[in-house]
Amino acid sequence: MSVSEILIVAGALALTGLMGWFFFGPKKSRLAEMADGVQVIAVTVKGGYSPDVIQVAAGVPVRMVFDRQESGDCTSRVVFPDFGVNQTLPAYGTTAVEFLPKEPGEFEFACGMNMIRGRLQVVGESPAQPETAQRSAVAVADPPEGVDQPGGSVPGGRGDGATGPGTAEASDAVQTITVTVKDGYNPETIQVALGVPVRILFDRQESSGCSSRVLIPAFGVNQNLPAFETTAVEFLTTETGQFEFTCGMGMLHGRILVGDAPVTTAAGDPAAAEEAERKQEIADITRRVVIAAVLTAPVLLTVMLTQFFAVTWVPGLLLNRWTQLALIAPVMFYAGWPIHRTGWLALSHRTADMNSLITLGTIAAFGYSLVVTLAPGLLPTQVQEVYYEAVGVIITLILIGRLLETKAKAGTGEAIRTLIGLQPRTARVIRDGVELELPIEDVVAGDVVVVRPGEKLPVDGQVSEGTSSVDESMVTGEPIPATKVAGDVVIGATINQTGSFRYVATKVGAETMLAQIIDLVRAAQGSKAPIQRLVDKVSSFFVPAVIAIAIWTFVIWAVVGPPPAFIFALVAAVSVLIIACPCALGLATPLSITVGTGKGATSGILIRSAEALESAHKVNTVILDKTGTLTKGAPARTDDPAAEGSPAARRMGLAPPRQGPPAPP
Repeated sequence: MSVSEILIVAGALALTGLMGWFFFGPKKSRLAEMADGVQVIAVTVKGGYSPDVIQVAAGVPVRMVFDRQESGDCTSRVVFPDFGVNQTLPAYGTTAVEFLPKEPGEFEFACGMNMIRGRLQVVGESPAQPETAQRSAVAVADPPEGVDQPGGSVPGGRGDGATGPGTAEASDAVQTITVTVKDGYNPETIQVALGVPVRILFDRQESSGCSSRVLIPAFGVNQNLPAFETTAVEFLTTETGQFEFTCGMGMLHGRILVGDAPVTTAAGDPAAAEEAERKQEIADITRRVVIAAVLTAPVLLTVMLTQFFAVTWVPGLLLNRWTQLALIAPVMFYAGWPIHRTGWLALSHRTADMNSLITLGTIAAFGYSLVVTLAPGLLPTQVQEVYYEAVGVIITLILIGRLLETKAKAGTGEAIRTLIGLQPRTARVIRDGVELELPIEDVVAGDVVVVRPGEKLPVDGQVSEGTSSVDESMVTGEPIPATKVAGDVVIGATINQTGSFRYVATKVGAETMLAQIIDLVRAAQGSKAPIQRLVDKVSSFFVPAVIAIAIWTFVIWAVVGPPPAFIFALVAAVSVLIIACPCALGLATPLSITVGTGKGATSGILIRSAEALESAHKVNTVILDKTGTLTKGAPARTDDPAAEGSPAARRMGLAPPRQGPPAPP
């Protein structure tokens, strides 16, 4: 072997070892902090989860605050299959997920497309924490006399600090917003409403001494911010105006704008927000696909016609390397930007996905072509080939695949949106002897609800006055409406028929039967089939294995390949990276489960979990409890047994219809 070949092999060995440590080496876990009896930790969502390894104690409630600092379908949802959590994460917003880990172990959480993952380590007892974290990390400003201190809340969302002031969202009567502390405050301007308690979650992602403390002089706050931890600061706004908060050294500054305007409520429709975000992403990907296809087509046709068909009439301008560079550069840096951004962010979290493979492959091909274009003298004449058309085709095809994938995902939420649409938006309620029409969110248990003929019942309850028939086919499948009298139980979202009645609300909000059905569908869509756990384990090794194969493919072609060996080695390595895309491996099972459970729900079939769906192929006997299970919920005429001459008429002894005009009386 020559010296150059020895260096190539040695470099490949070193690179393979480094890659193994990078992807599979130990990762530092982050401890959750105790705050008012709840383990709280903030997780930044930007191309991955940071931190992605979290340690909590068993038997203590956990609140994970996801601060999503990006848009796109991949991270629009977080799924904890072992805890039945399937939560939408609005773009550039903060969402809290709460659950109770009962048993020690290691549990995985992932995005809705199963491409980005994190681990939750549940230990048997409270993990050891530094002295500064032993106490509650909540600093509460003294409220004015006669004002109660704010209670706990589930953090809501925030605006994107890059585009304007972050607006706190109201949840459980507390305005909550997350501020990232890293080379400054983001967002640095916060907008809140007057007279409503405020909770600011400072997520400090650095260890410099400058940002180790935050001061809000107007509200008496002087709080220590531990490095790489989240600390909550609570206070009550008592006057409008602009108030400053700074670091302990006075070098970092932020503003709190207190106004009379109401605060955005966190009770918005997450499904509608998710649908709007997905439509926006589809429009963005479509635009990038069109641009990539238009710019790639002439370069691809030029290369194919000249190299494979020896065509001589192709314009010389299109054969020029600089022209091809000008056409493909926008494809590489604009159309392919979402791929490159996600790929590098994944690598920054010491993980890799399909985007990482595409990014590495296209950068290698584009970079080599750029060297050939700018400085061809650096390479031998026989290897002075450009591969701009390969870059354009790869990015265009990947974007088309992503567009089809996103459109497929857009249809999976239709079942839940249909179920949510069954519930009326308002309810007529009797309060203090007055009939009021209120939003359904304002109905509380004990309210007397008035229902008129043809209306949907807003919540579950018990009839107190009146009689009517109610169509409950949505729940029971029975086609005949059920008669309801005083004392009978009625179900929300069913349809009142002829009469009018009043009933006492017994279950509202998340306690209604419809809400429980929706939660069941969401839990089923977020659950994992046993085969999916195997797929996850395989795919976690798949991408690093592909990169290792690409490295050694390059080595083999460079050492024993035919001349020009270097160019063949580069093409072979890039081909391995591009062709071995694991998107189908990680996406096929969760997407099929989501579609299957959604389609079943729209047809009245509720699937409890992905495990139940997978084991359904073993069923050989189905036992049905009543006829209503198989009906459509509405009677329909199938035939006329009284038709003249029909076998049914003869069996029933029915006389044929009278012929001719009726006799006069």
